[in-house]
Amino acid sequence: MKNSLFRWGTAMLASLAIAGCGGGGGGSGTVAVTTPVTGTAVNTAITTASASLVNDTASNPTASFTVLQDAGVPAVTINSPPKVNFAVFSDGAVKTGLALSNVRFAIAKLVPGTSGSPDQWVSYISTNKAGATIAGTPPVVASALQATTDGQMSLEEVAAAALVGQLTYNPDGYYTYAFKTDIADVTKTSGVTYEPALTHRIAIQLSYQNAAGVTVNVNPYFDFTIVDGKSVPVVASQTRKMTDVASCNSCHEKLALHGGGRVDTQYCVMCHNPGTVDPESGNNLNLATMVHSIHAGRRIKAATGDDYTIWGYRDTKHDYAEVGFPQDLRNCTKCHSASNSATPQGDNWKTAVSKESCLTCHTAKAGGVWETTHKTYASSVVGAGAAAIDMTNAQCVACHKVGSNISSEVVHWNQNEENAAKYKMNIESASYDSVTRNVTVKYFLSDPTNSNAAYDLTTGCVSAASCASTTLFGNLRFYVAYQNMVGQSTTVTEFSAYNNGGSSANVFAYKGVNDGTNHYTVDVPIPADTATAVAAGTARVVSIGQIKEPQLALKSLDPRPAVVPAALVNVVAQHTFKDVALTGAVQARRVIVSNDKCNACHGALGTTSGSNTLANAFHSGARNTVEACVICHDANRSSTTVRTNGLRLNESYQFKNMIHGIHGNTKRTYPFTHGNKVVGAFGKNGLLLADGVTPMTAGTENYAAEVAWPGVGINCNACHVNNSYKNDLGPLGAAVISTSLSKTAGVFSSTLIDEFAATGACVGATGTVLANTLACTSIDMSKLPVISPKAASCTSCHDSSVAIGHVTSFGGSAFGNMTQGAVAGLTGSTALPRETCDDCHASGGFKGVDIVHGQQ
Repeated sequence: MKNSLFRWGTAMLASLAIAGCGGGGGGSGTVAVTTPVTGTAVNTAITTASASLVNDTASNPTASFTVLQDAGVPAVTINSPPKVNFAVFSDGAVKTGLALSNVRFAIAKLVPGTSGSPDQWVSYISTNKAGATIAGTPPVVASALQATTDGQMSLEEVAAAALVGQLTYNPDGYYTYAFKTDIADVTKTSGVTYEPALTHRIAIQLSYQNAAGVTVNVNPYFDFTIVDGKSVPVVASQTRKMTDVASCNSCHEKLALHGGGRVDTQYCVMCHNPGTVDPESGNNLNLATMVHSIHAGRRIKAATGDDYTIWGYRDTKHDYAEVGFPQDLRNCTKCHSASNSATPQGDNWKTAVSKESCLTCHTAKAGGVWETTHKTYASSVVGAGAAAIDMTNAQCVACHKVGSNISSEVVHWNQNEENAAKYKMNIESASYDSVTRNVTVKYFLSDPTNSNAAYDLTTGCVSAASCASTTLFGNLRFYVAYQNMVGQSTTVTEFSAYNNGGSSANVFAYKGVNDGTNHYTVDVPIPADTATAVAAGTARVVSIGQIKEPQLALKSLDPRPAVVPAALVNVVAQHTFKDVALTGAVQARRVIVSNDKCNACHGALGTTSGSNTLANAFHSGARNTVEACVICHDANRSSTTVRTNGLRLNESYQFKNMIHGIHGNTKRTYPFTHGNKVVGAFGKNGLLLADGVTPMTAGTENYAAEVAWPGVGINCNACHVNNSYKNDLGPLGAAVISTSLSKTAGVFSSTLIDEFAATGACVGATGTVLANTLACTSIDMSKLPVISPKAASCTSCHDSSVAIGHVTSFGGSAFGNMTQGAVAGLTGSTALPRETCDDCHASGGFKGVDIVHGQQ
């Protein structure tokens, strides 16, 4: 669906209950039994290590395994059943008092791939899950194996194994856990054979409280082989680490699944390996298969019509057909890169091509793109009439081999983002002449990959005058944002001009004067002052636009030729900004959010949406910095979209309101939309609440139904910098009556003209305020209804009638019942008494914004 972010957030959050490892938690709450063991050297080593915060288990879960191994205590012994020795370091000391309820253990071997197939973790412990018939629909398979964690011994089994307890604490400072499962007995492992020479992994689901009383959930793991029954650590090349949870957490904040105890992908693979299947759907739950398919859910739906679905814990359905990765799916390095020391096998996506990986984003459905393009080849290598799916992994590798023009790395090349490295806009200076009313900008576009050499911005133009949107640099331009509402204070810089007569303050970069070295100077005229718009305060020059490169062939080695027939592709430019004073001294606008934080999830802000394609980019990728966003999406940016809560108001597209509204689906009552024309209260399913049948206007983008925040809880600092969320310093309200309604022959013809007239906002050709008439030619923004600043932030997520009543009754806020002039205290207006939200919600207060949002 064009111009929307899709529910990529549900990609991992909704998998809380996915089948595989079983439920959360551990065994009984019995405290570990202490066994007298002597070893002064071991005790000293452990005590010393625990005192160092670098070894704290909360931040370095694997440290204790190394400490024990170095002290001569093997982390794992397998004389069957296995035993695990581990320590927990917390707050500079050894953590004691753990019980079986604090731990769960998994063990797997790494089976080397053959004939082109990838290496795979194979769990020694599994359970057989019967498929359930749900709502009359039988499971795809009657039952399926699912890898799981070790079980708890009975008292009889503990006694028979001559153990003091299944979990014991040794006075030297470490625990020993004895497995119930004898992994050397194939009757106990569902036929999986114990192979000590292979790489193995032991992993723990560990939960404990630190000195501050905070519950710590971590997944310590240890990779090893067995020699003479004892563990020997393996080197990086002998294991399989394809992705680091830190990559996941850059979007998901803290991956915490199955009740919150599974927090590391190196633990996830212990159960989510090829032997684990969801019987209800028949889908394989191997981690790569599952995660790729979840994040590509919308693409799969578009390509095949199929919903990627998993029936999880207690037979609950999880449908991922609306999930879209919030950046281009070809950005494999977002999750997989060998340049990250934590993922030595991170480049396997380039070299180890397999159906198990490829047919997760791509699909083998008959008639689909993949099946169609591979059908002919399959007949030649497998046999006449063979289906594409019949090809082997060995044949995949032979065809998509490294160095070929169809290797994985070559065909996943993302021109619009990869080539962004070549284009950087630089503003050398910006100055304002109050006499000519020009902002003079000196600038150049450089190539950081070529010693910052400056480009000729008329490249591809017959002359400067012939440059256009189809020429290489013809889309690059500068906008000037500034304050221009009469009486607006300049002590807090808040741009307001774009939607108040200042949108013409822009110029194309190619129109500048070249000094002969491809450094340019251009003037940006500031519109003349009017009775309702006076330029003042600090302005900001912002570069926007994309590079129009010839589209290059995807299946080709460098240098890639242009496609035939010729086509253009939008390529990201690295944009910048510069502040300049129109009056007084430069008062830089506050820094609220970070481009880098946006791009942790979005790759290159604005270049794609959750439908994962450049064709669905926001503004064609031309606006890719928050500094550019706030120019157009200022406080006066109301939409032509009627609010879905039933109030006769338009949706505010002020940047803060819009971004919170899009990402705040889980907190909203009514959908945040684009394009809705029907007045009425709608549910997030897009149906009128009054009848549950009438849909929103066809073509409406229902962001609230399609987007879910991917983090655990509400971490405001995932986007905000310097705790800026704690104090909303915005001085202007969010306009909720549109000024961009249809206009014919210079005359507004909106059904909302009555509201304009009623507030005195309707201004005629002579500058006089008009009564109820269609003859107004401009709008006095100070007279338009708004939501006051703090309320505009809070109600963008908390949009229920109760929340609106709260901010207006207790917070002294306005919600469409007061004008911008009153809210902002502009000249000639009766000022609104201050919003009293901070009396209760100031940071540190008894209901401080940081407290109610669960910030630590």
